[in-house]
Amino acid sequence: MARMIDVTRPIFTNMTVWPGDDSVLIERVSSILNGNKANISNIHACVHSGTHVDAPLHFIPDGKSVDRLDISLFTGTVLVIDAENEKHITEKFLKLFSIKGCKAVFFKTSYSGLSLDEPFDANYTAVEPDAAEYLVGLGVKVVGIDTLSVEKYDTNDFTVHKTLLRNEVLIVEGLCLKDVIPGKYKYICMPALIKDSDGAPARVVLIQDGLNSEREGDIFADH
Repeated sequence: MARMIDVTRPIFTNMTVWPGDDSVLIERVSSILNGNKANISNIHACVHSGTHVDAPLHFIPDGKSVDRLDISLFTGTVLVIDAENEKHITEKFLKLFSIKGCKAVFFKTSYSGLSLDEPFDANYTAVEPDAAEYLVGLGVKVVGIDTLSVEKYDTNDFTVHKTLLRNEVLIVEGLCLKDVIPGKYKYICMPALIKDSDGAPARVVLIQDGLNSEREGDIFADH
């Protein structure tokens, strides 16, 4: 039987966010316990909080907004790659894996061990520009990572974002892959349909059915 694995981070008040983004606030504005007829909450958060997608508009001035994304990007086959011991995800590192034919690639780093209750840590694993070019060349259409950005913190030109988004590669950031065994899965990534937005929170799940999953030792290319 198929097994569904939720790899989405919850959104909660005062969670870790990208420096400069507004803090997350979830406020109960109507409460049954206070005599109201229903519980109702408001949320104030950047669209790039928690598990979220970056649409091309995030860095490409005339790029597609979230509501204009090709919905075929939201499901397919994903290869989860263990990058927990990597500081930089490079083309050389990616060539160790059989990626061709996968619509999506998700990178599992040590960041999945964080709960987002901690202060922001800029010392996270990021994708290098040569790796972004390599993934585009392979025809990968979705790149996901468990950190809050696919790109290193101290970048000035955002080459990785621009390389991927210019080629309409969907970026998924803030995944939680802590308990996920590297290998192949089916995925579903459903961003909120926010009109004219450059990003959106998303619910992301992996589906393992025993037929499309592979053990980590089987995903390495011959080399």
